Amino acid sequence: MKGKIIVFVGVLIGLLAGVMVLVLMGQRSTAVAADPTPEPPTVVRAAQNIAKGDVITLEGVQLVRLESGEAAPPTMIKDPMKIVGLTAAMDVPQGTIIQQEMVFDPETSAQTGDKPAASLFQPGRVAMAFPIGDLASVGGAVKNGDRVNILASFEMIDVGRESQIRLPLEGGGEQLPRMIVQTILQNVEVLRVGAWPSAVTAAGNKENPPIPITTEMITVLVTPQDSLVLKWLVDKMDEGQARVALVLRSEDESEDTQTESVSLEYLMKRFNVPIPPKLDVTTDEIRVKGSLEVR
Repeated sequence: MKGKIIVFVGVLIGLLAGVMVLVLMGQRSTAVAADPTPEPPTVVRAAQNIAKGDVITLEGVQLVRLESGEAAPPTMIKDPMKIVGLTAAMDVPQGTIIQQEMVFDPETSAQTGDKPAASLFQPGRVAMAFPIGDLASVGGAVKNGDRVNILASFEMIDVGRESQIRLPLEGGGEQLPRMIVQTILQNVEVLRVGAWPSAVTAAGNKENPPIPITTEMITVLVTPQDSLVLKWLVDKMDEGQARVALVLRSEDESEDTQTESVSLEYLMKRFNVPIPPKLDVTTDEIRVKGSLEVR
């Protein structure tokens, strides 16, 4: 009888030990399941070599997961759509994890002046300031990053080839200038409208804060040769011998258009404007006599 009790107690202890083992294993499994090893984050890498000044495209980047143990830069980009359309601030080799300091928004930088102007565009073009007014700036519609065509009008007269002196009319009298208008440059990129943030007077104190220099101008990006064209126009405008206007292009327009210069003859032919007949009478100025007003 005593032996049976001992055997029973031993079996019971064995069962209890088995249950404890199962319980501990279950807890361990639960703990492992509750605390899995985190997967490396996904980052944006350069899918190809990106040169400084290039615009970031969706085809030029890819979203990939970091390798296990690979360091994650603190300013890494995780969403490719956040950088598409921005500009590379440096050369980015293929496979590089793109970070915030590697890209910038030229329009924002031109507005805030947080980057040197010379870093906002690619080689092959130059930045040039160009004077404008309300009419020339499309009523103020032209903004940073827009593209415009530049129109110019001139009034021409006949001069002696050698003397370059205005020729007199037969029988005396003065020549009437002949105006002509033509598109001079097309698809010109506007880098900035207005003066740059650095163009302010020196700060004195709180009572005399910096005063912005308010000049009516834009900074445009053109080829070195076209910068000479603009310089010629600016000088002619300063002499009162040219007028310039900007026309705003659609943001979806990329092709240049062949235009025909416009003169009085062009207008008369195209719109079938008749030459007014010469009459033997005309009107005269009405002069007010007394206190009555002209109606």
